[in-house]
Amino acid sequence: MFLVMSFPLHVDLLPLTKVLWSRGISHQILEHNEDQQLWLTKAAQAPEALDLCQQMARGELPSINTETNQSRVRISLFGGLLAAPMTAGILAITLLLALLTGMGDQLEYIAALSFYPIALQPEPYLLAGWQHLFGEPWRLLTPAWLHFGWLHLVFNCLWWWDLGRRIEQRQSSKRLWWLFVIIALISNLAQAWQGAHLFGGLSGVIYGLLGYIWLWDRLRNPVFFLPQGILIFMLVWLLLGLSNVFSVMGMGNMANMAHLGGLLAGLALAFILSMIESRRDSRR
Repeated sequence: MFLVMSFPLHVDLLPLTKVLWSRGISHQILEHNEDQQLWLTKAAQAPEALDLCQQMARGELPSINTETNQSRVRISLFGGLLAAPMTAGILAITLLLALLTGMGDQLEYIAALSFYPIALQPEPYLLAGWQHLFGEPWRLLTPAWLHFGWLHLVFNCLWWWDLGRRIEQRQSSKRLWWLFVIIALISNLAQAWQGAHLFGGLSGVIYGLLGYIWLWDRLRNPVFFLPQGILIFMLVWLLLGLSNVFSVMGMGNMANMAHLGGLLAGLALAFILSMIESRRDSRR
């Protein structure tokens, strides 16, 4: 991501952002301290974006052709997928497996992907123990892609798209992939440690990315600018889950240990990787 310009909080940037999207300029407006910051995905588009910022300051922003704008927005959405291929790829796998498993209804597919194997005959039941992982190591990872309801799926996919893109676009696809793998492994193991039961979902990874983003911006020069409200909301949600209030309200059990394990894993990874990069910078 590339910073183009900062604006005071009272400035209405909606007209500017509409023109930017109409030109196919992928961007984000982020609040930092007392400013609004315009960030671009591609540095090559910075001169055009800067010129539009100057036109807005003079009150000379060009008008937008509606039909052209709609087609360019479609192009920019496609460009957004290309700009974050790892985020989009993991999202696609999540949606595909959600359809394949029927949100938990197709037990023959769930049985092949769950942390604990499921015997389907004569009645479905989980097989306890961890020895199966030596022959089926994918089960350490695949529960992150299992979802058991549309609300569960949509909630996780939206958070993954937001947090995953932040990391991929401001660091790298490789970094996001290894964060996903390591956090998924740790969060799944943390949840499985509670005993043999069926669980799944991206939420453990999402809490890991949340912790990673939050701590990275405090240990290094800020690059993610995660709104404070998101952090507070997610932590309150975590505490409510740990308090068992959702189960009491009849909303089902949450994978609380996966959430907590994922969050701690993300914090640890941010600390380790930031220290590595700090040492690397000091040697230059």
